[in-house]
Amino acid sequence: MTTSILARQLRDGTRQAHQALDHHPLLQRLVTSGLTPAAYGRSLLAIHRPHVRLEACVAAGALQLGMTLSDDARVSSRTHRLEADLKALGIVPPRASALALPVAATPAILAGQCYVLEGSRLGGQVIARQVRRTLGATVPVSYFDSPQPEARWQRFLTFLDRHCLPEESPVAVAAAQHAFDDYLTALNEADETRSARHSTSES
Repeated sequence: MTTSILARQLRDGTRQAHQALDHHPLLQRLVTSGLTPAAYGRSLLAIHRPHVRLEACVAAGALQLGMTLSDDARVSSRTHRLEADLKALGIVPPRASALALPVAATPAILAGQCYVLEGSRLGGQVIARQVRRTLGATVPVSYFDSPQPEARWQRFLTFLDRHCLPEESPVAVAAAQHAFDDYLTALNEADETRSARHSTSES
C-alpha cells in the first residue's frame, strides 16, 4: 500500500467528522468577516482542551512505541503557541485535563491520531490569514500560523509509509475518528455553555 492510498483512506474514512468539525460554529466564524476579538478568544479556548489532550496522547504513544515523529519536539508541539495566543488575548488557559484518548499501542493508532494533529496544522494557515485580515496584523495567531506545515505533513506521510501495514488502515481510521470526536465534543460543550449563559443573562 502506498502512502497516498493510506492517506486517502484516512481522509475518506473520517470525511463526515472532519466536515462537522470544519463547519462547527466556533470554528466557522474564524473565517468570517464578522469575527470579533472576544469571539476569537472563545474559539481558541474551546480548542485548547482537545488539542492539549491529543498532543499529550501522541507524545505518550510515541514514547511508548519508541518512535520519533519530529526532529524537534519543541517545533512539533503547538500547545505553547495556543496558550501564548490565549494569554495575549487576556485569557488564562485552563489546566490540562487527563488524557481522553487511548495511548497508542500500535503505529497505526498513532498514525490516526497524528493525521488529525498534522492535518489541523495545514488547515491553520488558511485560518491565520483570514483572522489577520479581519482583526488586523497584530492579532495573535501563532497557533494557526505554525512553521513548516507542509514539511511536517510530508514527514507524517513518510511515517505512514514506513510504519503502517495495509491491513491496519481500519485501525488508523478508527483512531482518527476518535480524535475528531473529542474535538467535536469539546466544541459542542463550549457552545452549549455559551448559549446557556447568554439565555440566563437575558432572563
